[in-house]
Amino acid sequence: MPHSPSPVTRGVSSRPVDTLLVERARDFLAGGPATSSVLVSSVCQIPGLPEPLAERVALELLGPFAEFQQLPDGRWTIAARGQQPREAGGPLRDAAPPAPSFEEWRAAREARRQEEPVAAPPARPSRRVLDRVSDTLLRASPGDDERLLDLSYVVVDVETTGGAPTRGHRITEIAAVVVEGGEVRDVYETLVNPERSIPPAIMRLTGITHEMVRDKPRFGEVCEDVMSALTGHVFVAHNVTFDWRFVTHEIERASGRRLEGRRLCTVRLARKLLPQLRSRSLGHVADFYGADRFAESYFEERHGRDRPWRHSAAGDAVATAHCLVRLLHDARDRGITTWGELDRWLSGGTGAARRRRRAAMPTPVDKDTTA
Repeated sequence: MPHSPSPVTRGVSSRPVDTLLVERARDFLAGGPATSSVLVSSVCQIPGLPEPLAERVALELLGPFAEFQQLPDGRWTIAARGQQPREAGGPLRDAAPPAPSFEEWRAAREARRQEEPVAAPPARPSRRVLDRVSDTLLRASPGDDERLLDLSYVVVDVETTGGAPTRGHRITEIAAVVVEGGEVRDVYETLVNPERSIPPAIMRLTGITHEMVRDKPRFGEVCEDVMSALTGHVFVAHNVTFDWRFVTHEIERASGRRLEGRRLCTVRLARKLLPQLRSRSLGHVADFYGADRFAESYFEERHGRDRPWRHSAAGDAVATAHCLVRLLHDARDRGITTWGELDRWLSGGTGAARRRRRAAMPTPVDKDTTA
């Protein structure tokens, strides 16, 4: 029976940003479950805390992260993904039990108070072993057998004040178009006050002026709406690194949360599927598929003709969404029907990019290549 991962596995989700202590806890618990006092002593370098106080510290540290579980006996562990990987020829270890209900957890805690302290966790495996385990988990990640046309996608485009968020540039407009069942569905779009100046060259390119964004919401005010539009879908863009970098930077800045999940680049798809085109820019791909007509109609109906639809977030996102539908059908005609097949195909079949989880992504750039 095909695997049906949760919406978090299927598409974009968000999580709290890792801290050094969380990374230490993740590494430490890779060696096996540990009590709160042992965990806090090792990770936080606070030895000798009473178990109740150590438990409060552990809850504050690990509670926001779904990957950490507290077992019925009170020890902390990393939530298993089905069965744990094994050494070649070795036996499979049982997966960690599901998180207990509150009543079970409270009863187990009361029982623990009458018992001897649990033993210290087993010795940590070497970094080489941990790397091999991580690599195995990534190669066997769930969802590879999902049909491409059964997945839902969110096609994103942003207009910005410049090429790199790390240099202080900000989003001035964002659009997110949902594609489900091979059809373009909902469109979310908004102008954003970037809280900084817009260079004249950018104003000429996008048509977005200071006056247009002065009274618009700041990104922090629309952050929850943006996250709702993205969650559960595969993140798609025409040069996905550019849009992903800006969106994740703005969300982390506004909410302290980090996006993660599947990404797909229509530039990479077009390079594979449309080698006859002299350019795989959005303008050329949209013209080839006739997607520019849909984008122009959508944009003029809602915004008139005071501003061109090209280099508007909504216009480019709608055009890319229609291109995505056609690209996925062309991929199917070549026998590529599942996420795993697409992943391997875009990776060139070597498997190296899959292990780094960079399949379907272009090399990083600091400029918008949708022109």
